[in-house]
Amino acid sequence: MKYLYYSVGNIEDAKDLTQEVFVIVYNRIEELQNHQNIGGFIYQTAKFVAANFKRKALKKTLKETSVDIEIGSKHSDLYEELITIYDNEIDAEQYVDNVLLLLSQEKQQLYNFYYVENRSYKEIAKILNVNEASLRMRYVRLRREIKKLTHNIAEEKFVTNKQL
Repeated sequence: MKYLYYSVGNIEDAKDLTQEVFVIVYNRIEELQNHQNIGGFIYQTAKFVAANFKRKALKKTLKETSVDIEIGSKHSDLYEELITIYDNEIDAEQYVDNVLLLLSQEKQQLYNFYYVENRSYKEIAKILNVNEASLRMRYVRLRREIKKLTHNIAEEKFVTNKQL
């Protein structure tokens, strides 16, 4: 379950996938009694189930977002479109001042380049002299941190224990 949790990032999905793995193992129990590495089989099954789950989730996301892409259009980068959609889900506007104060200087700079100055990943990578792929990963981490900080600030300042 721990592997699946780290793979899919959601405890409830990890529990469901763990159950699915054990159903597969249960259905093949007789065949597995003579297997040399049952633990390896379970791990590989979990890996396959997680990959299948992520693939289905991505397909579902793509269907729900209805991104229209034409060859040669200005919207040719699907990744940029999806990130923009996910960015819009972060409700940091309500707590932006408090959230930004909690970020390091480097993360504040990243935030400003992309969200305030509307620079592209390519421009920011050139300015910071970093690989574009690593820069994208920095933004993934930044979005996660902002989402977590926003949630924590909302709980601390606006949610009482009775509402939880």
